[in-house]
Amino acid sequence: MLNNIYTTNPETGREIRVGGTIFNRLIQDQYDYINGELVRRNNAPPRQLRSYFFNTITHRRVIGGGRRYFELVNNGCDIENDYYLVPPLVISDPDPDPNPDAVRRNPVTFEGLISVHGENLAKCNITLCRECFIPITLRINEYCEEHQ
Repeated sequence: MLNNIYTTNPETGREIRVGGTIFNRLIQDQYDYINGELVRRNNAPPRQLRSYFFNTITHRRVIGGGRRYFELVNNGCDIENDYYLVPPLVISDPDPDPNPDAVRRNPVTFEGLISVHGENLAKCNITLCRECFIPITLRINEYCEEHQ
């Protein structure tokens, strides 16, 4: 049985198998295999720099033109500042709240919650405490044990 022979890929620094797909591509394009090492040919074209993009979901770099890059772009990610791959949910907010303090000025009330969710709560035989809004079993008392 033949032993697998490995050498170092000069472009990535990783070990690759002699005779493997990556090895054969390197030999065909720009390297010679001499004394167990890949040696760059003098007449080889200059190395092309890879373009990278920053995936804002995973906080990792993605190779431009790679499988993951095309997967993200086809799923609707946009490229911001020629570097950041931003998912569509982060890019557009269809109804931005001009005043984030509006919730503080109009706090949630017991009556507001009951008007929206009262029927569903009644079906489940529960209600909400008037003080802290935690669910309690439906009975005469309208407060939880902590606020009685």
